[in-house]
Amino acid sequence: MDLKGLLPKKNDDVENFWSVIIEPEWVSAGIWRLKDKNVQVISISPPSAWTTDEDLITACDASCSSIVQSFPEDVEPPSKTVFGVMSSWVEGGEIKLEYLSKIKKVCSELSLTPVGFVVMAEALSNYLKSEEGGGVNAIFVGVSSENLELSIFRLGKLVGVSLVARSVSIVEDVAEGLARFYSGEAYPSRIILFNSKEGDLDEAKQELIKTDWEGFDKIKFLHTPKIEVIDPDKKIYAVCLAGGLEMGGVDKVQPLNVKDQFEKVVETEGEPDFSVTTAEDLNEPGVSNITGPSEDVTPEDFGFTVDKDSSDTEGIEFDRNFKEVDAFGRGNVQSQAPIEKPVEAGLEAKKGRRNIFSFLKKIHLPSRKIQKPATGFKLPTPKPLLIGLIILILLTVGMFAFWWFFPVADVSLYVAPKKIEDETEISVDTSTSSTDFEGKILSGETLKQKLSDEKTSPTTGTKVVGDKASGEITIYRSGNALNLTKDTLVKGPQGLNFSLNEDITVASGSVLSRGVTKAKVTAKEIGAQFNLASGATFSMSNYSTSDMEATNESSFSGGSSREVRAVSTDDQNNLLKELQDQVESKLKETLSENTPEDSMMIEESTAYSVLSKDFDKKVGDEGESLTLNLDVEAEGVTIKKSDIEELGLKYLSQKVPSGYTLKNDQIQADFSYGSKEESVYNLQLFVSADLLPQVNIDDIRKNIRGKYPDVAEEYMSKNVPGFVRAVINFKRIRLPGRLGTLPQVPGNIEISVSAEK
Repeated sequence: MDLKGLLPKKNDDVENFWSVIIEPEWVSAGIWRLKDKNVQVISISPPSAWTTDEDLITACDASCSSIVQSFPEDVEPPSKTVFGVMSSWVEGGEIKLEYLSKIKKVCSELSLTPVGFVVMAEALSNYLKSEEGGGVNAIFVGVSSENLELSIFRLGKLVGVSLVARSVSIVEDVAEGLARFYSGEAYPSRIILFNSKEGDLDEAKQELIKTDWEGFDKIKFLHTPKIEVIDPDKKIYAVCLAGGLEMGGVDKVQPLNVKDQFEKVVETEGEPDFSVTTAEDLNEPGVSNITGPSEDVTPEDFGFTVDKDSSDTEGIEFDRNFKEVDAFGRGNVQSQAPIEKPVEAGLEAKKGRRNIFSFLKKIHLPSRKIQKPATGFKLPTPKPLLIGLIILILLTVGMFAFWWFFPVADVSLYVAPKKIEDETEISVDTSTSSTDFEGKILSGETLKQKLSDEKTSPTTGTKVVGDKASGEITIYRSGNALNLTKDTLVKGPQGLNFSLNEDITVASGSVLSRGVTKAKVTAKEIGAQFNLASGATFSMSNYSTSDMEATNESSFSGGSSREVRAVSTDDQNNLLKELQDQVESKLKETLSENTPEDSMMIEESTAYSVLSKDFDKKVGDEGESLTLNLDVEAEGVTIKKSDIEELGLKYLSQKVPSGYTLKNDQIQADFSYGSKEESVYNLQLFVSADLLPQVNIDDIRKNIRGKYPDVAEEYMSKNVPGFVRAVINFKRIRLPGRLGTLPQVPGNIEISVSAEK
């Protein structure tokens, strides 16, 4: 599918497109355009929920309407749409029939024209590649209430997809999905979650962060995997980027505001021009000449319906070029099943059908001015005849020169690549500025970044607090006077213990006349059980009751207890882990942003150290919440991209088969962290490349110039090694009919050779 053909032919007229993402339970949409080699995302809708097919149409309507409301009234919104779907909707490069009917209903009801679709996991992988500058090693997990969809990528290549029914534990579900890919190799240490309900994703992220993966059979990670959540807006960016890559020449995704896209329309003064516009004036391909009204013209020719319900969709055909948009810009992977295409008409007046563009003004057809023919006839004089002949000759020469020199075309050749790969152990030394390729020692630089952050979370521990009971006892002594110190133990009934409030002297006495002394006591612990009634009997410390005992003449009071929230050890540990993960994620982004353009960060070498941590409460302190201030430092190593390319050439060039070429920009690299010794990092380097066959560009230009596109493609299929397909795009204009050949001047044909992924 050539989405380039969908763009307007005038350079100053930029066409807008829809991107609509349909996930289980959620729909979101965005509007984008391709301009200055950038995919410019104009606006993104919030997600809308759906369950049934009717809900799906309503959700798509709501998402698109929320964007269209911000459009100027004199600007038509797009109709051409790229859909983002889950892998479970696709089989063999085609959308399954059960889901195809859903998209058909959406397009029919909302007047959308489907032009392609992309699988979400592949689109996100390619988007991250464009953001991070290298092939992605990650496990993408699409989360819904019923299923998990796992897609594993190594160096940006899809390894496989697994659909797992949800259980009560998302950790067990992810483990089950990973076990299906078991091959003895370590899985990528990066798990990326996505859907449109961020609350669920945050909960799932925390569960996965706490998981000890070493306890699972058939699951192996080189180190603890990082768990990330994709911003919902980035899913729209990914689908828009996939559509832009299909058109070619895309550098990046650029968000825009709606008002930034449109210039103010200035109305011209004077009488309106009611002259008829012809197809030649429009210079639009595929539009036949427009003539005056004819007696054979019927209302149906203008899109109206007669004597039948206009909402009836029977017989409507969808675009049969609705095919998969390769998320990596590689063109169509396979042909898709035919999809019916809506009837295109000059004017649409579909009664009873939803219309998300209801704000458009009515269209008024201009009337034709009719001029009376001249009634006289007069032969031209010889001088005007000569001038007319010269003008005719100049016009003919000019038209020929225009046909010969003006057309410009781009030819994108896609050939079957041959993959080669190798691995070796390397060292990165941050203490030297020189590189030793023979010794496999590369020069590296250390990047450091500090970040402080604060986080508060509720406490989960409990603590019993309250007051101690107190009262007065009367001590009876048989024997000599005795001094008792403060805090002397006073044993009460039922094992309840009290202590003296102050030092006292117990009066002496005999068996017949015992000494009597009053003393204040306080309970050893809090609680209402120490509020004893009068008449209780007490013993004093280690003295026997025959020597000394006590009783209370009045009841004790003041004892109470209650349970309150307090800080537990788990509260501190969990808060520290959550905040540390949050800070480390921000530091990782900061290090990536500060990495020089000519260098690359070795993520596996990044080390994080906690400089300080300060809790506002200690373990056991009463409180409803706990706050932590944390300072963390990150240190990472960068190496020159040119050094990696040269080292990759050194090892891969020996494996290049005859007839293929290896270039620096074809080399892809990945690392596995080994160990660190002072300033030297020991790593395992994995390098690979997709080799392209050797193609003589100049010979192809000479042999396809002046030929029709189908003839040129047939020539290339027979003479280009490994030919898969070719995409021909006329940059300025393609002349109609028999004049629509490739440029006659070889220099006006740009040819690029790419690998068919």
